[in-house]
Amino acid sequence: MRVATEIGEQRNFVLSRALLIYEEMIHKREYFATVHDVIREDGTTKQPQLGPGSLLTTEFLSTLAAGLQQPARAVVLPENVLAYASELVVWWTPPRLHAMFFSDGAEDRAQVNGRLCPHPALVWKVRRGALYLRALVENARPGSDAALRVAPYWNTEPQAGNVCEGSMPRPDDTNLANLREWENGFFVSRFSHPSGMGKLTTHPGGFMGLWTALVGQSQFPVNYLVPARQTLQQFVIGD
Repeated sequence: MRVATEIGEQRNFVLSRALLIYEEMIHKREYFATVHDVIREDGTTKQPQLGPGSLLTTEFLSTLAAGLQQPARAVVLPENVLAYASELVVWWTPPRLHAMFFSDGAEDRAQVNGRLCPHPALVWKVRRGALYLRALVENARPGSDAALRVAPYWNTEPQAGNVCEGSMPRPDDTNLANLREWENGFFVSRFSHPSGMGKLTTHPGGFMGLWTALVGQSQFPVNYLVPARQTLQQFVIGD
């Protein structure tokens, strides 16, 4: 097969190699790939044939990626964005007032459900379509060595900060244009259960005691935030 395309000047592209991807059929979680030269007989009408294969190497992938790479388009980052890369965006938000919603009408939750409460400054991370959340003590853009706090919410795992999204409304992809959609989706969803191991708050009344006390207040008491034993830098690069 010959392909001619015009990119500033006319160039001819000839089929030279092929990749074959093999998938483990039971669990479908393991793959390997082989690279094959394409063999053709000059002066004949025979279809090209695949030559013997060799395992795909990172060196070949690097060469291929360099050849496929398109010039990166420069973007102006919003002031609240802390890190941005392919399939990753990290940003922070200042303290806010927002209603809390719960999935059932248990008596302690009914006192808070739908009521306006203060929330701390937060650090949000979306990596490969998954949402992670941490809290901040200070209402200021954090530096790379800033000590993060556990986000004091159900459905949010204390150790890694990953959010159990459930039926939370969320964007389909990760980009700078939909950060507010991630925030709104989190706050309008209904908190249903603790997630993972670890404390969400040092408040003597626990999680529900904290949020019951916050109804109608104007400022989140950051002294009740639990240290996450993680810096912003560690949060950004962690999975």
